[in-house]
Order: sequence, then C-alpha cells, then structure tokens
Amino acid sequence: MKRRLLIVGLIIITVSCATYSTTRRPQAENTINASIDVVWQKTLEILPTERMTLKNVDKENYFIAARKHITFWSWGDEISIRLIAKGEKQTIMDFSAGSVWGWGDFGHEGRMVKSIFDKIKNASESAIR
Repeated sequence: MKRRLLIVGLIIITVSCATYSTTRRPQAENTINASIDVVWQKTLEILPTERMTLKNVDKENYFIAARKHITFWSWGDEISIRLIAKGEKQTIMDFSAGSVWGWGDFGHEGRMVKSIFDKIKNASESAIR
C-alpha cells in the first residue's frame, strides 16, 4: 500500500511540473515598458530564433500559439502568449508553456519561459530608447 502511494505521489509531482506560466508571478514581473505594438513585433521576431513554429498569430487579440520542437532537453513544448496593454507605454505578457506530452519537465518550462520573456522584454525596451 505504501509503495502504491509513493508511486502515485511521484507521478503527480512529475506531471504537475510539466507546465509553467508567468501568471504565477507578480504582475510587476510580467510588465514590459514598451507599447503593445512594439512588444508584439519583437515577440514575432524572437520566437522563430528560439526554434519555435508559430501555429496561431491573432493580432486582433494579441495572442500567439507556438510549438517548440523536440530537443535533447525536452519532448517539445506548446507555447501561448497573450499581450495586454497597460496604458500606452506598458504591456503585460502572460506567457505559458507546457510539455507536449504532459510529462515532467524538471524545471525546463520555467527556465525557457523566463529566458524568452527576458529576451522579448530587453528587445522591446531597447527599441524605444
């Protein structure tokens, strides 16, 4: 019985670690000091450089769905990004990533989201200086 509980517990922990979203962070950490159109453009420029294929690009709703291909570190990732204008010169980015297989990622999703978010933020804020 203890062994079954241990196995179920390990499965739950492994599967629950398969997604990451910036919505878990305080809003201030998701804010980019640039207009939504600048952030949109920089996001579209940066995602393909991160080996991502754009699946859905909806400028009207400022939503992007993409897929990152399988690598040595990942079984592939499903990405979704929604931009929300916060005044004329700030944008909030909700950036989520999940494993294609829904299996554990051991922190990969979080590292990837934070890295790409930082690249988009730096490019967007540099573009307006």
